[in-house]
Amino acid sequence: MNSFNGRTIVERQKLHNDTIMVGGMELQLDVAFRKYWHTVQMASVVVANRDDLEPQDIIWVHHFVEEQGLPFGGNIAFVEYNQVYCRKRGKKLETLGSFILVEPITYGELGMTRSESGIRLSTKNDTDNAERIGVARLLSDKAKAAGLKDGDRVLFNVNCEYEIEVDGKIYYRMELRDIICTVDPGQKINV
Repeated sequence: MNSFNGRTIVERQKLHNDTIMVGGMELQLDVAFRKYWHTVQMASVVVANRDDLEPQDIIWVHHFVEEQGLPFGGNIAFVEYNQVYCRKRGKKLETLGSFILVEPITYGELGMTRSESGIRLSTKNDTDNAERIGVARLLSDKAKAAGLKDGDRVLFNVNCEYEIEVDGKIYYRMELRDIICTVDPGQKINV
């Protein structure tokens, strides 16, 4: 099998995250409701028509893989060039293209708390934009060349925090263009 036009052929171990643990009990989810939220985004490369991927690489991809299945049986699908966010080769995890993985910051790390009703209670600098700050963790070569460093706190654009689970950790997947600036710890947030 060959792929063309920068497409990558992948295989997913399963199509959906269709169970959830609640109180020690495993429950079955109806994945038809918001199916993209439950789409498995981790896949193994079968065929790659690009220089930065090899067969057997583990990659994390856009949830649109849900709609890009191929008629070969199993969980085979294709992904477009810009739908591959990061890869794991051996034990090394790297982002591809201009993608960056940003670790969400908890309210406690920002000196804030939430009440049970969801209303934020300020203990330091409370703003409506606190959710737009995270810690840069896995950086593309483009981000490194621009001066961004692993561990930098960053302020990012509204609605760019696409949540993805990579190797058991939750990150926001975004592109370098989504980063507005770095934020010093303790800096007053007033955007």
